[in-house]
Amino acid sequence: MINAVWNFVKNPIYLPYSEITLQEKKSIFIKLLILNISFSFGLGLLLGIVTSFLEVDLGNHGLDELFKKYNLYLVFLLAVIVAPILEELLFRGPLLLFKNSKFFKYAFYASALLFGAIHLTNFESYANFLWLAPILVAPQTVAGVFLGFARVKLGLLWSILLHACHNGILLTPFLLSNLIGATL
Repeated sequence: MINAVWNFVKNPIYLPYSEITLQEKKSIFIKLLILNISFSFGLGLLLGIVTSFLEVDLGNHGLDELFKKYNLYLVFLLAVIVAPILEELLFRGPLLLFKNSKFFKYAFYASALLFGAIHLTNFESYANFLWLAPILVAPQTVAGVFLGFARVKLGLLWSILLHACHNGILLTPFLLSNLIGATL
């Protein structure tokens, strides 16, 4: 699967998988989810190492602020249901407009880069560290690539589901720690 995604990234063409079964779609989805989580986790670790080494204080993360303002269930609803639907419609939905255009690859790259860039606002002090922006949003930019691949190859609903599962898996440790902390 990594080769399929890599080949797509090198030359993105709007060419959905046709005539594949639901079982095959589910298999591709699971592989994309595992790759997406693996890259997000690895790049997140790299981000932590770089910011620690450079002694960069990015302030509170957006999730911290959400947990302070809203209850756990609302945060989960926003991050796992609302955000994936809105962000996929906004960032991957328009790819359809370019499906027969020689500019599709630029639309695909722009979609992934803008998706990453919008997540700079997750960091309270991002404006002080714009030179670190490529590293700060690398996990989201790479996720944008996987989501774009899912969008093109499987369809928009699959990219929404991939996004929702990705957010749910990454959010679960935060939820559990907040639940455990609230009960102690």
